[in-house]
Amino acid sequence: MSLEVFLGKARFRNPLVLASGTFGYGLTHTHVIDRMGAFVTKGITVQECVGNPQPRIWDSRETVINSVGLENVGLKRFKEETLPLIDISTPLYVNLAGVDLDDFRILIESLSDEEKIAGFELNLSCPNVKEGGAALGQSADRVGKVTSLARSLTTKPLWAKLTSNFCDVRETSKAAADAGADALVLINTLNALVIDIKGRKPFLGAGSGGLSGPAIKPYVLYIVKEVSRQINIPVIASGGVTSGTDVIEYLLAGASLVQLGSINLVDPEAGLRILEELKRYFEQEGISPAGIIGRLEER
Repeated sequence: MSLEVFLGKARFRNPLVLASGTFGYGLTHTHVIDRMGAFVTKGITVQECVGNPQPRIWDSRETVINSVGLENVGLKRFKEETLPLIDISTPLYVNLAGVDLDDFRILIESLSDEEKIAGFELNLSCPNVKEGGAALGQSADRVGKVTSLARSLTTKPLWAKLTSNFCDVRETSKAAADAGADALVLINTLNALVIDIKGRKPFLGAGSGGLSGPAIKPYVLYIVKEVSRQINIPVIASGGVTSGTDVIEYLLAGASLVQLGSINLVDPEAGLRILEELKRYFEQEGISPAGIIGRLEER
């Protein structure tokens, strides 16, 4: 039974994508990465970024709140030092994080011709950087401008990773699609706050962070269902996946690919388990992933 999925002309061996920030640059756990449908690097900024102050993570059984702050080696070091070391068979997508149009122009112009890179994920949604993706992603106009610029600079696939924080994601999704995005990644983390009652201050070093994990899955399922029925480009779901059942739910809701995020931080080999669960399901049902995408029946 084949699990392959196509987004336009791009082929993926299965619908599982390792989300940005959960496997670094793809230099470790390559035995997991090489079994997935695609891999997305952690966000790359023009200049090297040291990230937010500690503590950066708060977690419980159902939630993870992170405030990493786009820590990365920066464009120059990524291109010259890190990219040559990446040796995977899975399609490599690079997450690009910029605070304005010039940043995205520099990033894409520098990386577009790199043969190792299959495509780009435009980070328009990171909620824990004061002057980052969230400011761009909350405006349909700005989402459209960034996506249009990126489309003019590369023929490689473009995924627009969007926020639903304080905005109508249906409007920003339409803007990204109209501007030439090949797919929408829905959604990034939700704004979140944890309070240290003894210290009477926020627990995280940067104050607030981004909520992820199983608790947000029902919300993201709803977003995926609504947007996939209104926007005529593929949707990639991202939010709270821990099992093959979660992936199947997202496919039924309308996603073509499904990102694995927080679960990788708990168990780096979770993707292999989820893949086996998917194989058993589709073999038992005698269908392929493509056969259930968007097939959720109304009550």
